Amino acid sequence: MARTKSSEQRRGDLLDAAERLVLAAGVDTLKIDDVVVGAGVAKGTFYLHFASKDDLIAALRDRYVERFVAHQRHATDAKTGLARVEAWLLAGITEYLSDTRLHDVLFRHEPQTSQEPGPNVAVDALRQLLEEETTVPDPGATAIVLYHAMHGSADHILHVPEDRQRLLDEVTRLCRVLISA
Repeated sequence: MARTKSSEQRRGDLLDAAERLVLAAGVDTLKIDDVVVGAGVAKGTFYLHFASKDDLIAALRDRYVERFVAHQRHATDAKTGLARVEAWLLAGITEYLSDTRLHDVLFRHEPQTSQEPGPNVAVDALRQLLEEETTVPDPGATAIVLYHAMHGSADHILHVPEDRQRLLDEVTRLCRVLISA
């Protein structure tokens, strides 16, 4: 019986180990040696998948966003039109609030090297949803506004939980105003 894992599984093991370590002690203390030990792989295997610690952190961010967007897509599966966009936004707030520690560890860390900001997968997915389900004149700009309303509302709810329903209602109202305009 073969004892080797696929490249994709090894990469997943490295990401899983790194995620556990950053949750336990933060990004600044993360060491590649600890990641490979946690993943049960040789150090060379790390470099087959990642060029550096910053590359690993970027991959963790990408994976976080992919899971985030997958949760939103799942929440909108049975809906159409405005209801689908509203469900997307409310699911985003719920998902963000369910995993704020990992989000904050990953996205509040500044990389050691200067990197150009890449596309925002979550905004791009929302733009695509708006293109599919609405006739807003500028889906890209609308996606940016709604994404930041969602993200800012989630941040506020995190600090002032008693405002949760008020903010959810307001995000829904904003969505309706922007999409019906």
